Amino acid sequence: MLLAPLMGRVRLGIASLIVVATFLAAPSHVEAQVAADVMNGLRDGGGWLRIPITGGRGQFRSPRIPTAGMTLNGCVAVWPGHSGDWTIDARENVTAGRLSVDLEPGEGARFSHEFGMQAQVDFDFQWSEPRDTTLLLWVCVDLGGEGARDACEPQYGGG
Repeated sequence: MLLAPLMGRVRLGIASLIVVATFLAAPSHVEAQVAADVMNGLRDGGGWLRIPITGGRGQFRSPRIPTAGMTLNGCVAVWPGHSGDWTIDARENVTAGRLSVDLEPGEGARFSHEFGMQAQVDFDFQWSEPRDTTLLLWVCVDLGGEGARDACEPQYGGG
């Protein structure tokens, strides 16, 4: 069992590499901020992403990045203070994986995806209200497979 902590660090290192590659290749300020939020979330065991929504829609496109065949397990949840319904559609274009969920505020959806050697992911967000806002989205990834806490239970503020 001496290898278990090492494997967790290797997975975190690979995930960090993914986020750094996304951050460096991100063409816009918004995408760079999302990538920075993801990196902080990975470090902290989960985090809130801020996705700009215009006319009820938003998107994020990652560049093609190395993923070394890693598997990510986690949860995505919409901030409970939002109104309406949210559709989140994530497409991993290299392995043709897809996650499509309809969520109400405060509701979470678990996910698991095994990446190939590279990944390129497109995210589309649709709100049932056709106006502008910032979607607050909790994303938690269990990199070590430890499951020490419920990934669908967002953390607010300092803990």
